[in-house]
Parts: sequence; C-alpha cells; structure tokens
Amino acid sequence: MTHPLTAREPRIARLHSTYRSTADTLNGLSWLPNLLLRITVGFMFFSGAVGKLADLGKFTAMFVSLGIPAAQIVAPVTALVEFVGGAALMLGVGTRLVSLVLAGDMVGALLTDIGPDLAHKYPTPWYFLSNLFYASEWLLVGLLLWLVCAGAGRASLDAVVARRLATLTSAD
Repeated sequence: MTHPLTAREPRIARLHSTYRSTADTLNGLSWLPNLLLRITVGFMFFSGAVGKLADLGKFTAMFVSLGIPAAQIVAPVTALVEFVGGAALMLGVGTRLVSLVLAGDMVGALLTDIGPDLAHKYPTPWYFLSNLFYASEWLLVGLLLWLVCAGAGRASLDAVVARRLATLTSAD
C-alpha cells in the first residue's frame, strides 16, 4: 500500500514549481509598484506645492497661525522643497535623500498641525491613534521611509545614472 503523502508528492512538487515560477515572475515586476508609488507620492507633493506657491500668502498665514517660528521663511522653503521633491520623486532622482527630506516635512506637519488637532478632538489614546493612522501625512511618512530603504527602483533616473556609472567604472 502506498503511503498517502508519497501519493501526493508529485502534486506538491507541481504546486511548488508553479509557486516558484509565479514568484519569479512577480519578482521580475517588482519595479512596477515602486514606480507607481513614486509617481503617486511625487505627484501628491508636486501638485500640493503648486497650490501653496500659487497662494503663498495663505500658506504662510497658516504657518503663522500654527505658531511656526519664522513662518515667512519656513513656508516658502517648505513649498519649494515639496515642489522640487515631488518632481524628483516622479523622475526617480535622488530618491532616497528626497524621500528622507519629505518624510521629515510630513513629521513636521504631524507635530505642528495634524497631531495637536487630533489630540484635541480625540483625547483618548485609542481614538487618537485610530485617527492618526488614517491621516495621509502618517501614511506618507511610512511610504517615504520605504522609499528611503528601497530606493527608486529600475524605472528611474537614479537607476539610469547607476548603470551609466557602472559602465564607466568597469571600462577603467
């Protein structure tokens, strides 16, 4: 009599082979979600900065109302960082550094605007955290930190520059 596990071994082997093949195919497409993430997050910053730069007085007044020191300097610098950073992310240029700077920008927004408002509205930790974790700024911090660690990916100018530098250094 054949052991039940032995009878299933060919099916398990086929399942494992199919899984490996599918995983290899998906690994080959890992650049795609990275590209979509960079374009989406980059566009969020870029388009938001266009609005801030178009009405810099309103944006600066918001910084003043939040009690941000030197708001007349910090507001235009923030808008410019988001504008340039958003464009850089969409292109995949300096992705790790740009993502780190923009994550810091979002931490600033969380500490000066979003967090205090949520803490006032939801004084208990459960409701505060439940609402904080839904804030787009919080999610952007996570996505940007992922880009800091993962980099721009294959479909980026960062990758083009890296390939070019590798070709130049290997020719030496």
